[in-house]
Amino acid sequence: MVINRKFIQDSDCEEILREILRTKMTQAAIALGLNHPEVLTYSQKLDEKHNLILQLKYKHQASEVSISV
Repeated sequence: MVINRKFIQDSDCEEILREILRTKMTQAAIALGLNHPEVLTYSQKLDEKHNLILQLKYKHQASEVSISV
């Protein structure tokens, strides 16, 4: 899949990446079982991306509040 970053926002890219990781994790879980190390690795990567997105959103919201005050 080729994505042209000029036409989509970073938040869209982050959502696409999360969906790709979620799909890979689900496929691995079905094929290998929930306790397989590969499934755990995908789960951890997905958690890391989700936490990063939340941090970026929080920083962005905090900067908007400080600018508007």
